[in-house]
Amino acid sequence: MIVRPHSILLDAEALSALARGDRSMQAWATFAKRSDSVIFASCLTLAEVIDGTARDVGVRRAAKAVRVLDVSSEIGYRAGQLRASAAASRRKHRDLTVDAVVAATALTLPTPVVVLTSDPEDLRLLLAGHDVRAEAI
Repeated sequence: MIVRPHSILLDAEALSALARGDRSMQAWATFAKRSDSVIFASCLTLAEVIDGTARDVGVRRAAKAVRVLDVSSEIGYRAGQLRASAAASRRKHRDLTVDAVVAATALTLPTPVVVLTSDPEDLRLLLAGHDVRAEAI
């Protein structure tokens, strides 16, 4: 079976899991290597995960293994649009700003795109109508 390369985007929990050496993330890292896929993370995700504790060493190591992307004004504008659209259709009120930035970042990556997340429901809501998969870790 031939698998074409993917863009794999990590949210904060996925980056934390990679830093901890979580099995599911090891499997995704192996898939990425074997399929010439690229693993990405937003610089905003780093801000969510880094907390000044000893675990930052693992996070920094994990960040060196992925391609960290800046948040551009294009991503910022798109995130605002996605957040507003998603908020209009949600019953529970919760700030989706960071998830919207992750979703908007996903839309800038080469396809196919997979977002690895601990909360696939919010990302699926934000990415409704777009060809991006949100997968639970």
